[in-house]
Amino acid sequence: MFPIADRYWEGHLNCPAGELFSKPLQIVIHGEELQGYRGALALFRDGAATVSIPPDRATELRGLLDGLDNGITPAKFAEALSPVAALVLGPAYLGYTTDIGGADASAARALNDQDAAAVESLRQACSEEEWDHGGPSLEVPCSGVFCDGQLAALAGYEIWSGTIAHIYIVTHPGFRSRGFGRIAVAHLAKRALAAGLLAQYRTLDANTPSIRIAESLGFQRYATSMAVRLDPTS
Repeated sequence: MFPIADRYWEGHLNCPAGELFSKPLQIVIHGEELQGYRGALALFRDGAATVSIPPDRATELRGLLDGLDNGITPAKFAEALSPVAALVLGPAYLGYTTDIGGADASAARALNDQDAAAVESLRQACSEEEWDHGGPSLEVPCSGVFCDGQLAALAGYEIWSGTIAHIYIVTHPGFRSRGFGRIAVAHLAKRALAAGLLAQYRTLDANTPSIRIAESLGFQRYATSMAVRLDPTS
């Protein structure tokens, strides 16, 4: 469906080419891209999962995951690793699109350094967690929507492996549920696609409004992701 995404995740997870979702449970060892990551990273799709784990805890984690090849889910994965988990991130929606279609993005525009004050004002209006999850820096391509002189929504993307535009979005608390986030994402995704990149959208499965934005713009769920950071003392 998205061969660029397949190649990216095969490389990121250190999974052999063509084997990303080839079996109910594929366990691989961290490669170069996840070297030093003290956790287990998993992608789930259609009843199959690929899990990358650190080499020094491979035997331990394989033992905890033993038996999950008979119907693995993100919930079962997190439960199996709970004895050694310090933090569970996810499950999260991971979607892609190659065509935004006729989505109206006319109210948004590309941002530049002259918009730094507006971006800072938006950052101050958001909680620290909200900004950490969705607030981009003007050092990356950004699109924004202004309303009543304020930056109502801000989207930005980072380029992964030269092929994927990973999109972030944050909306001012005073302007939510008015479609500004969708407009900013549409404008930014069109810019990413015009640059020859595959647009990627990731958000927690629990964030239903954010997923609705993605789906309304033509993003399709590629997989569900989950990361389990390991407790070094376990």
